[in-house]
Amino acid sequence: MLSCLAVVACAWSSRMRLPPFLPHLKGLRLAEIAASDEDVTLHLYATRRTAPCSSCQHRSHRVHSRYHRTIADLPWSGTPVRLRLRVRRFFCRDATCPRRIFAERLPQLVDRYARRVHRLHNALQRIGLALGGATGARLSVTRRLPAGRTTLLGLLRAAPLPPVGQPSAVGVDEFAWRRGRRFGTVIIDLEHRRPLDLLPDRDADQAAAWLQQHPQIATIARDRSELYADAATRGAPAAQQVVDRWHLLHNLGEALEQFLLHKRTVLRDAAGTLAATEPTPSTDPPPAELPPLPWQQRAVEAVRQRHAAQLARHEAIHQLHAAGTDIAHIARTVGVSRETVYRYLRLPDPPAPMRLLARRAALNPYLPYLERRWAEGCRNGKRLWREIREQGFTRSYSAVARFVARFRRVERTANQSTRPGERQHDRRPRARLPCSAPALRRFATGLRADLEAVRAGLTEIWSNGPTEGFVHQRKLRKRQGYGRAGFDLLRQRLLFAV
Repeated sequence: MLSCLAVVACAWSSRMRLPPFLPHLKGLRLAEIAASDEDVTLHLYATRRTAPCSSCQHRSHRVHSRYHRTIADLPWSGTPVRLRLRVRRFFCRDATCPRRIFAERLPQLVDRYARRVHRLHNALQRIGLALGGATGARLSVTRRLPAGRTTLLGLLRAAPLPPVGQPSAVGVDEFAWRRGRRFGTVIIDLEHRRPLDLLPDRDADQAAAWLQQHPQIATIARDRSELYADAATRGAPAAQQVVDRWHLLHNLGEALEQFLLHKRTVLRDAAGTLAATEPTPSTDPPPAELPPLPWQQRAVEAVRQRHAAQLARHEAIHQLHAAGTDIAHIARTVGVSRETVYRYLRLPDPPAPMRLLARRAALNPYLPYLERRWAEGCRNGKRLWREIREQGFTRSYSAVARFVARFRRVERTANQSTRPGERQHDRRPRARLPCSAPALRRFATGLRADLEAVRAGLTEIWSNGPTEGFVHQRKLRKRQGYGRAGFDLLRQRLLFAV
């Protein structure tokens, strides 16, 4: 370490070219090196005779006074390095300039009022972007770059966002801030596989506004959500919408599974009839009952596991409460919220297996009011939801969002059917799908309502796979936040991931 300092001192004292490992100190002269067992301090001063005024940019050589400024630099061989700069103040020569006295600046080395050189600032910023506050602070200590978690998060917030550019193909998907309760929106550049933006809510108006700011977008990949379909239609009407193929196959599998679940009796009878008609020798034992199909096993096992978990949770909560344990400790022990603990304590008997409720049953009493407000011109779903909540509606916003999306789709269909120049007798009747299975009929109806996007999903190269990947990456970075993963920090870390 001392030999390295000797080389540096010799280079400055003999006015030789600066060492190649210290290019950021160009234009400075070394006056003294103070080395100790803990750190190294370099006393430096600028070699230029003049300096430009920060207001009028006129150069001046008249020195008013001097002061010292201490800034931190990257360590040398694990030893912390401090730069002790002797900074001059100058008289401004321009009589019309409002600033009479100014200090010389070193923009190639350090910013105004900063306490770290640029390269140390960038190194700490990269640590904060990669690891967050607490983990990044532990790593910075091992690298002899001491910085607290609050400092790293401050540098992370101050980092300028990368430019969005001119994407032509984007993917849009939702992510959960709090599972089942609060959602956001992530937008990905599918060509370059990088995130473009993070929106705080799963809202069609926000997504449509973002798309309107980027009119060059030609392709939008999404899932089969009506919310993002409406956002893409309003925000980029000329863009091609592409439904993700995985979601198509997944929804088809769910529809088939629901259809087969309603045919359990028929399938069981058919299996018994088939087994009875098979010829068997008289010496063979009677045919055994056929094993259940895989989808039947999954459905029965899912119901059994869910009910068993509810019974175990109910028993544990009541035992702990009978022992005198407080509600907060019960919630932490069982792994549920305090609201869930109170709800289980109010139950007189163990919970029964859950049953699916009819959709839109809770919204039916408010449909006349919603239809009247829609006819009056109110198109804001959140506003309609707040209005019916004041009237007693207790469900979430999702039911109202489906209502708004359905009415917008009806209006869009009506506008397309009454375009100028189209005659009534030229329109051909749409083909009907004769199917008595409700699950398959709903799936087919959804495909027909989004037919162009479905065709594009089956023929185009685009998919929402990269978007799903960044959704999983967001989960990791949110968990790394350790309670400090608000929208601003999470957005910064995700957009700087590439």
